[in-house]
Parts: sequence; structure tokens; C-alpha cells
Amino acid sequence: MIRLEHITQTYKTPEGREFKALDDVSLDIKPGEIFGIIGRSGAGKSTLVRCINLLNRPSEGCVIVDGRNLTELSEDELRESRRSIGMIFQHFNLLSSRTVYDNVALPLELVGTPKDVIREKVEPLLKLVGLTEHAHKYPTQLSGGQKQRVGIARALTNDPKVLLSDEATSALDPETTTATLALLKRINEELGLTIVMITHEMQVVKQICNRVVVMNYGKIVEAGSVCDIFMAPQHETTKALIGNVMARDMPPAILERLRQARSRHVNSDAVYLLRLAFSGSDVTRPVISECSRRFNIDFNILRGTVDDVQGQTLGSLTVLIEADRAAFLDAVTFMQENGVVVEEINDVK
Repeated sequence: MIRLEHITQTYKTPEGREFKALDDVSLDIKPGEIFGIIGRSGAGKSTLVRCINLLNRPSEGCVIVDGRNLTELSEDELRESRRSIGMIFQHFNLLSSRTVYDNVALPLELVGTPKDVIREKVEPLLKLVGLTEHAHKYPTQLSGGQKQRVGIARALTNDPKVLLSDEATSALDPETTTATLALLKRINEELGLTIVMITHEMQVVKQICNRVVVMNYGKIVEAGSVCDIFMAPQHETTKALIGNVMARDMPPAILERLRQARSRHVNSDAVYLLRLAFSGSDVTRPVISECSRRFNIDFNILRGTVDDVQGQTLGSLTVLIEADRAAFLDAVTFMQENGVVVEEINDVK
């Protein structure tokens, strides 16, 4: 559905230097999937999503949407292709002087659509997003979540094949965010839309996305299914973004227990701090108990969570082990052979 090939976006700074907002980015997005692009502020994710509909024309590379290379189209052809790409924004971008109905109808009015056709299109969309009873209200009379629903309905008026969401939930409270994401998920399933989610929140990715890429300084630093990324993040940016979602922080109390354990040993290598991740049926299997009995090792569980990611159960434990090196390595091998992702934490003092 969407293919970005070697996208580079270069700007000139006021000092005349070159700044690469995007640096040789390539990715493929499949038809009908919800695809996440995540990163901190300034990572290049919003610049990248605006390349998909060529609101930003990349300095280098190709943008292919539904089999058409948008970078090769004339202005008239590009304008026509953009009608198949809807977009929703963080700050809604509604016209305060127009009612809910009129805001949704605006894209159709701009291309001269007859009023009866507009009505046939707008009324079902308002029903879809749950705003039928608010059709004649103005934006100032709506909550943030309702405003975003207007933006979603407006983005659907041209029957797009692709929906771009640029930080669409960042201005919403957690409860409204959950409801908005559930609506987007339902639209994806009912209409078969391909949705691209730009966000800096792993909680959003966890709730709605099938696959995700992580961006840092204009580059993709990690990519994969959401479950794989949560199970075994590789890049430091990814680990930081996951943060409390999968309990990856080390509170001071846990660090103090680690220091105390190490102080009891002349050789601090006899003390190990691990993060263990489980998925599916492995969450409920007593792998740690089996490992403890088999290798005569005590596991001191410091913290843990069990969560649901895209319908798959994921568990995460932080454990402290005191053991000789050979027993420790045998235990790690046993856990890995039984479906546990093991990460040794060495970056604490």
C-alpha cells in the first residue's frame, strides 16, 4: 500500500548549514494494517508522515502509495491522489464559524459536490463517529474528544484508502485517548483503511498498532511487530520510550537492594540483575520455579507486570540472582530455551 524508498529531507539552517530531518528512510506499510511511527520530539516522524501525501516533498527518494509514485506526478495528478489520503491532526483544525456538519462537509463543498450527495455522505459519517446529535453545534460547544471525532469524520469524506494520524491523541486525556483509538480501530476493521499513526507515546502503539518503527534523529533505529518490540527492545531509544509501559525503570529502592546484594560478595559478578519477558502461554508457565529447582538458584523478584499487547499476553519481571557464573549461564540458557527473553542489566551502579 505505502512504500517509502530512501527518503531524505534536508533543510538549510539560518546559518546556512544543512540539516537532515530525514536520513535515508525506507519502509513498507501493508494494506489494511495500523502502522506506528514513534519517536521523541524532533525525531523526524511528523516530517516523514507529511512526505506520504507530499505536503513535504522529500529532497531525495520515492513515495509510492497504492502503486503510484507520487514524486513523479503533476500537480493536478497529485491533487487527485491526495483525495485518497485522509489526515487527522493533533489540534483538530476545525473552523469555529462552521457547525459540526459543515466542518465535515467542507472537503466535499470545495470540489463542488451537490448538496444532496454531501448529505448522503456526511450523515452516515456523523453516525459512524457518534456525533449525529451534535451535527448543528459549533466547535466551541464540543469536548476535545468530540472535536477529534469531527476531524476523523472530515478525513473520511473522500473515501480515502489511507488515513494519516499526526499525534491525533496528544491533546486528549487518557480516557478520551482510549475511546478515540478504539474508534480508529473500528474504522480500520469496518472500512479496511490503512492507518499510519504518528506518536511519541508507546501506550498508543501498544493499544492499536500492528507494526511499528522507532525513529531517532531522522533515522529508523528499530522496526518490527508491536509484540516483538515490547518483548525485546534492542535500541536504547526504544527502551526509553517503552518506559513504565512495561516497567523498565529502576526505582531507587531496587537499586539499593542491588547494591546491598553486591556488597555481600567479594566478586560482584556473582550478583545479576535481569529483565525477563514472557509471551502467550509462557506467562503462566512456572519456568522460573523450574529453573530455580534445577540449578539451585534463588530468584529475588523485584517487580513485574502482566499486560495485554494486541491481544497477546506479555509478562515482564525484574529479578535479582545471586549465583556462581556457571550456574547463572546454565539458568539463562534454560530460560531462553523455554521462551523467555532474558536481558541482563549492566548499566546500574
